Amino acid sequence: MTPARDETPAPATSPTATSSAAGCPLGNMAGPGYAREWALFCDYAAATGQPALPTTVATLAGFFTAVPARPATLGRRVRAIAAAHRHAGHLLLRPDTGPAAPPASRPARAAGADPGEMIGACATRGWPYGLHGRRDAFLVVTTHVVGLPHDRTRALVPPDVRFAADPVPGALGADTLASDGVLLADWLVPVDTDPRRCPVCAVVRWLDILGTLDGLGRGSARMHLTAAHAPTNADPHHHTVPGPPRWRAAATLLPAIDRHGWLDDYRPITTRTIRTRLALTTDRTTHPARHDTPAPPAAQNQVPHPPRTAPETRTPSLDEVLGLLDGVADDADALNDRITALLNDHLGPP
Repeated sequence: MTPARDETPAPATSPTATSSAAGCPLGNMAGPGYAREWALFCDYAAATGQPALPTTVATLAGFFTAVPARPATLGRRVRAIAAAHRHAGHLLLRPDTGPAAPPASRPARAAGADPGEMIGACATRGWPYGLHGRRDAFLVVTTHVVGLPHDRTRALVPPDVRFAADPVPGALGADTLASDGVLLADWLVPVDTDPRRCPVCAVVRWLDILGTLDGLGRGSARMHLTAAHAPTNADPHHHTVPGPPRWRAAATLLPAIDRHGWLDDYRPITTRTIRTRLALTTDRTTHPARHDTPAPPAAQNQVPHPPRTAPETRTPSLDEVLGLLDGVADDADALNDRITALLNDHLGPP
């Protein structure tokens, strides 16, 4: 039984009223997976005379107060509204409290591991260690600094990274970013005073080499890393990617890379590899002298080995060589005689 409609518009709360985004004047901006949630928010905004895209903090707070639901459903609605804003090039402004508030930062997964020390322990130059090291530092930023889960980390794509200077038409929230700010999956990446430990510098270093590797090829990436210099605490920060933004054309921000530096363009890194690389990074922090491959022992720690001497050889004389050849000829004659005898016995006399 369908209840009678009141003349005063009211937010649509039934699943039937929100089963499609066809009635939303803004269309299905959130994608087909969030059609119902986005249509419900559009209905509420239209009924209350408030903007839906871009929306305001007051509209979000009123929506979640007027249309309560279970925590899982509220989470889907937040993701739907955020997806619509991201698709339209807007930054969703969230309240400090309530269901739409950003979640608290997760603590580092590795006990006692400092993210800054982990970033500083990653290689930034050399081949292929610099390539893997820059990707490891980016993994530290996504998992330990920003706090993304592993499955979300491996699904990162170029649109998930926003710089303050990005020319996004009609984008909101640019004023909330500093001139060198970076948003990673809608999270603001913090800045450290030391360029070696700075999360923003780590993001830029990885995007720089990813664009070279994906856009120009393995040879160019190898030359770039071979000629690069490791950062020091006195170097300037680099919070913008130099040159053309080739990294924006990559299919994924964390592609699979083998031990030799070959790139798999469309296959992202696995969660098992993420755990392995983070464990190696933590081990580098605890043991700075260790690397991905065992380093040769220091000269003072090498065990001295006795020098190898070549076995003594003697050049045979001419008589010895002739005697050896005569013996070989006799053996060959004897073998021929034996073969002839066997053939005669088998075939009979001619």
